[in-house]
Amino acid sequence: MLDLTPTSARPSREPPERVAHQTAWRTLGCINWLSVRDVIRQLQNLWWDVAESVFAALAATFLLVESYEVVSDNNVTLPFSQFLLAVIVLGFAFFLINGWFIRGFLRRQIEIKNHGCGTTINIKFGDLFSENGWKAIGVNDFFDSIVDEDLVSSKSLHGQTIETYWYNRRNDWQNQIDSSLKDISSRTESRPKGNLKRYPIGTTGYAKTGNNQFLFVALGRTDAANNVTTANAETLIRAVRGMLEKARAICSYQPLSIPLMGSGLARVGIKNSVLLDLIIAAVLEETREAKVTGEITIVLPKDKEGQINLKNHSRNWS
Repeated sequence: MLDLTPTSARPSREPPERVAHQTAWRTLGCINWLSVRDVIRQLQNLWWDVAESVFAALAATFLLVESYEVVSDNNVTLPFSQFLLAVIVLGFAFFLINGWFIRGFLRRQIEIKNHGCGTTINIKFGDLFSENGWKAIGVNDFFDSIVDEDLVSSKSLHGQTIETYWYNRRNDWQNQIDSSLKDISSRTESRPKGNLKRYPIGTTGYAKTGNNQFLFVALGRTDAANNVTTANAETLIRAVRGMLEKARAICSYQPLSIPLMGSGLARVGIKNSVLLDLIIAAVLEETREAKVTGEITIVLPKDKEGQINLKNHSRNWS
């Protein structure tokens, strides 16, 4: 069963003619302001940082009062309400300064400068399907199109893309993929069901529907006996670089969005922050070979905000 890359988007069974309308509303709802659900999730993820800010503000307030009393030789009589207000204001200020400029846990988007080829690399939390331009999707090495929780999971980006944009038209998706892979060597294998041609990791096909354009890259190797797909750090890097090589040929300098590949049930067994570093490394290495496109965005699932500190990645790669 394939479940390579999760996303915050929910699979839809709407007819294809409603996809554009749904995407427009989804895009409208992803304006920079956080929703109530996002705020609650952020507070749940950052409870230790909030507590740290409050205790730091409490200590700073005591220090200021004590310092003033020592220097002026006067006792400070401060009502509890004013003391509490001072702690709240200082705590809030420290939380924002720490979150944006020091530790960076509040950052939701960063930009990594790639001086070698002039490509802008953005990293952000968001919804991959709301991004403009081409979108990269990790799939198994058979490029299966049957979403049945065995060959392809409906919870994976692979399954969600087919069910959202090719609902009741999976043959169209398969035909486009097969056509884009016709010149790629493959190996025919015996399977109880599904496609029989196995392609090398990093092989990338493409398919379009309406204004939506997708690159589908073979990310993991599928066990033909049980349809379980697995990947590792090596195959992840190979897949990203193979996808970028294809993007260089067909994207025509349009924006390219890449998800956090390997963070689902691909069984990579690596922390999400390390997965992100591997993807960044693959992007930088491939763009140094030759320019891929003008803008590349790595889109991270919103539910990973508490696991990935963008400030650290900005510091490491800038």
